[in-house]
Amino acid sequence: MKKLAFILIGLVIIAAIGILAYQKKSFFSSKKALDFSGEKKITVSDNGLAHEITTKSKDVASVLAESNIQLSEKDQVLPAQNTELYPGMNILINRAAKITLAVDGENREIQTLSKTVGDVLNAENIELAPQDQVNPALDTLLQNDMEIAITRIKYEEISEEEDIDFKEIEQKDSQVDWGTKEVSQKGEKGVRTTVYKVHYENGKEVSRAKLSTKITKAPITQITKIGTKLKIGKSDSGIASWYDADLDECASRDFPPGRWLRVTNLINGKQVFVKVAGYGPQKGTGKIIDLDNKSFKQIAPLGQGVVKVKVEEVLNKGFSPKKN
Repeated sequence: MKKLAFILIGLVIIAAIGILAYQKKSFFSSKKALDFSGEKKITVSDNGLAHEITTKSKDVASVLAESNIQLSEKDQVLPAQNTELYPGMNILINRAAKITLAVDGENREIQTLSKTVGDVLNAENIELAPQDQVNPALDTLLQNDMEIAITRIKYEEISEEEDIDFKEIEQKDSQVDWGTKEVSQKGEKGVRTTVYKVHYENGKEVSRAKLSTKITKAPITQITKIGTKLKIGKSDSGIASWYDADLDECASRDFPPGRWLRVTNLINGKQVFVKVAGYGPQKGTGKIIDLDNKSFKQIAPLGQGVVKVKVEEVLNKGFSPKKN
């Protein structure tokens, strides 16, 4: 009985294998016999816009040509253009966007299948520094004829120096001849250093902010000595009177015209410098000099009429009291 049971089981298995083999052969034979050469309806989705086409074309490339669908080099077609058509097929066309990319001083015209601004920058191997600005933003979806601008941002601290003018002072010096100028200390310009934070965009300065400023070299004041030392020739003492002239002049019998004289009031010590303009006063008057009224008033009141003075000859070449 056991032997008979094993024989029956074996026959069932053989029969089942035979049936499966026959069904498989029948299936492949029927598929091979399918014919898609007749009219068929397919759907073309062109960059998101779908439309249905009835065609006898055999492959994707043929139906695109038949429908006068133009493709650029960067456009993507799914499935591949050599794929055989069958009824109900969906053909997907992804159009490459035309993008103008302004970066690093140039405008690049590109076509891309990237979806966002960030994707296209990655595809073009464009690296961004942390402070760089991208317009529009990186997550913006691409559109045809979009312009993308990258602004390179840089901040830098720079130091600039500027001169500080020195001061000039004059000091009277009784050890230097009258009218002579001597520089006793030469002036030197100082230096002021200022630190700025400079903002650059695409290599061009757009603004700067002052961070600090300090004097790194102090200026040196120039000191000029003005001589007041007089070379005195002959002198005399006596009475001075005045006349109406108002010219800082005098008349003298002892000194030639053009000579400068220093006249000192022997009572109050006041002094005046006058230039000899002519001869006088007359002998026998007891006077040694006549001053013009302007000069007389500097050492004594006009109403006084006369004053006791000391008269000294100034020998300095080119002397003029107005120089000092």
